[in-house]
Amino acid sequence: MEQNINKKVIKTLSLGHFITDAYSGFLNPIMPFIAAKIGITMAIATILISISNLTSSLSQPFFGYIADKWQRRFFIFWGMMMASIFLSFLGLANNIYMLVICLILGHMGVSFFHPQATSIVSNYSKCSANSKDLSIFIATGTFGFALGPAVSSGITQLFGLEKLPFACFIGIITAFILLKNIPKINPNLIKKPEVSLFVAIKKIFNNKPVSILVFASIVKSFVVSSFSIILPFYWKSIGFNVSSIGIILFAFMMAGAFGVLSSPFFEKLLGIRKVFYFSLITIFPLGIIFYIFNGQGFAALIAFILIGYVSLLAAPVNMALAQKLMPEFKSMISGFIGGFSWGVIGIILPIISLIAEKTGILHIIIFMTFIPFIFSYFIKYLPEE
Repeated sequence: MEQNINKKVIKTLSLGHFITDAYSGFLNPIMPFIAAKIGITMAIATILISISNLTSSLSQPFFGYIADKWQRRFFIFWGMMMASIFLSFLGLANNIYMLVICLILGHMGVSFFHPQATSIVSNYSKCSANSKDLSIFIATGTFGFALGPAVSSGITQLFGLEKLPFACFIGIITAFILLKNIPKINPNLIKKPEVSLFVAIKKIFNNKPVSILVFASIVKSFVVSSFSIILPFYWKSIGFNVSSIGIILFAFMMAGAFGVLSSPFFEKLLGIRKVFYFSLITIFPLGIIFYIFNGQGFAALIAFILIGYVSLLAAPVNMALAQKLMPEFKSMISGFIGGFSWGVIGIILPIISLIAEKTGILHIIIFMTFIPFIFSYFIKYLPEE
């Protein structure tokens, strides 16, 4: 009976992760068209994206800390509601103020959902470093993020931006399914942090392997964000339509989802460190291929898709290992790895976009693929088991 409950909870949370991350993927392919509609440049558009990401992503460790303390379903339900409503209403934004409000509140909902949901999956699956349940949970989110651009670009192409708000109803229905199928959490059965937020952050970053895992997630987020946010502007400039851009981003993130699903297999076959080495090092030669073919044609497309695959290959091992090393901070660590890492990139990305406008988008992209290659040096400090 307990095993059936565990499976039901994990399946329901995986569904919720799929839907939530689908909404978080709405923006990238339609942002160039929203920018044109309200009259802002690529640099301004990426700054707005970064502000919203900073507001939500950098707050995820804080929400994770509260979730570890409270052990309630509050964040899961309201996170889904906020993400589905406000990210769908991006299509109605007719000025920069409405765009900012929708971006901040929508991404805040995404950041509400993730730390608590990841912690609950970890508790119900009794996760280990090669947990199949955690891989499935992360992969469904990646599948959702991959589907999001195709959905938003498809609706925009067929019906126009103003029809995008109708997409919110799926998320609202899913939020009530989550509330019905996830049992109330018994806080007495969960190991909770007994220190302040500041001390908890200090303890996490004083743990060398965990801090390396957090920075590894930042490096991977850097690659995925740069490819999925900046490249649509390049493709639009050479004549790609919104539907084509959405399909390309869909293929990129789908490849990442399959990378997540195959992560336990490679971890078991090669060991923890070698999975990280492979995931980090191979991004650079694939980036060179993409650059040589100017981001166009079959070879560039295959290189682009493979970058999506290897970038997320070690994601479940990264998350599960960090949570296993510091089990009292499961939600908070999820906030650092799954949210904070994207927020850090939000600080850097506007600067990168300004440089890209001066030097060329493809030039800056090849530079970004070299960073994971350099960071791979630090993987030797991770435990092999």
